[in-house]
Amino acid sequence: MADWDSNEFMSSWDKKYVSTNLKPGSKPYSKDLFISLNSSLVSAQPTLKDLGYTLIAAACCAVGRADVVGRFFDDLTADATPEESEQVFLRVREAITIIFPYLGMPTCIPACYGMIGVVQRKGKEYASTKVLRKPTITEEDVKNGTELRAKIYAGVGNADIFTLMDQYFKDLFQTSTVVTWGYLIAKANEEVFQPKESHLIVATAILALGATRQTKSHIKATLGIGNSIDCVKAVVDVVTKIAEWAQRPQIGPFDVDGLAKEIQTALKN
Repeated sequence: MADWDSNEFMSSWDKKYVSTNLKPGSKPYSKDLFISLNSSLVSAQPTLKDLGYTLIAAACCAVGRADVVGRFFDDLTADATPEESEQVFLRVREAITIIFPYLGMPTCIPACYGMIGVVQRKGKEYASTKVLRKPTITEEDVKNGTELRAKIYAGVGNADIFTLMDQYFKDLFQTSTVVTWGYLIAKANEEVFQPKESHLIVATAILALGATRQTKSHIKATLGIGNSIDCVKAVVDVVTKIAEWAQRPQIGPFDVDGLAKEIQTALKN
């Protein structure tokens, strides 16, 4: 780990590539805060040991503070071996990859540049260059996207609006199904995440965006695919703190217990 403000290389890299869009008055990155948020997630839910930091990275991108992701990655891997750092890099990279359709490239790019800067300083062996996807979309991606989207949204209650989207915004709807769910998320599920993990990352990004209706749907979806009530509550708590730190409007509140009952009833029926 290096002090980005005093390290000549990191300071120059940050000013040139990472913090260029940062608004005046934005709070500076706090190692103590973000490491403690990660620790609190893992303490509350030990199953999030290898996922908690990806959720934090996703939330930071969604609240418009992707600039801190590189610093957070640097702190996470301060004492890591190249092999350990490579795995952390891969998981954060894939988290950013699967949420960018929801957030947009300009929102996510500072996170990518920040992580690249760390690797440029430490050495390429501290990153993963593993390629998960073919350069072209295939029929298999179409099939996987259709099946995965149907599985994720089973019981959520969006069938009517999905039908209307398919009718009036067909290309947008089909692109989301094939690219987001088939090409990006389904491939990440094959080699990096479990389906319930990748969806929790997506749900976290949507929650951090402050998209209330979509958040309720995705909380139900993530519970339906296997994430526990306590896990979702822990994530909501951490995202709320990140949004507050980023000086964004208050997140929620969300009745996770009530949403759990709704999805359980829907799945039984």
